[in-house]
Amino acid sequence: MEKPRPRDQQEQVIILEKQSLPRFIVSLLFTLLIWIYSLFVVWFFASALFDTNDRYSGILKIAFKTSNTEVRTFMLIGVCIFLFFLLYFLFWRTYNKKRFGSKTRRKPPKPVTVDDLEKLELIPAETIKKLQTSNYIEFEKNPVRDLEK
Repeated sequence: MEKPRPRDQQEQVIILEKQSLPRFIVSLLFTLLIWIYSLFVVWFFASALFDTNDRYSGILKIAFKTSNTEVRTFMLIGVCIFLFFLLYFLFWRTYNKKRFGSKTRRKPPKPVTVDDLEKLELIPAETIKKLQTSNYIEFEKNPVRDLEK
C-alpha cells in the first residue's frame, strides 16, 4: 500500500447533486429545525452558567423541574468526567510511547509483485497477466480459487 500523496493545488474534487425543489425545501426545514434546537440547548446552559432567568430559559427550567444551580452542577460533573478521561488518555499515550516507541519507525509495505501473487496460488498466472494488461475484463465465473476446498 502506497503512502497518500498530496493533492496538487489545481486539482479539486467537486461533487454536484441535482436536488428537486421539494427535497431541498424539506432538507432546509430539517436543518433549520436542528439549528433552532441547538440554539435553545446552548441558551439553556448559558443562562444557567451566567445565572440569568429570562422567559424562555425559565420555561425550560420549569419543564425540566431544575434550577440554575442544578444545571451548573451537572455541567461541572460533565467537565470533571471530561478532564478525567483527558488525563487518562494523555497518560496512556505517554505510557505507550515510552514502552513501544514512536510510530515513525513503521514503513509502508512494498508493492506486491507478480511472483507474490503466483505463490499464493489463488489465481492462475495467465489471469494475473490479463488483469495487469487489460483495462476491462468480464469473467463468467470467479477466477479466484475457493479457500475452503
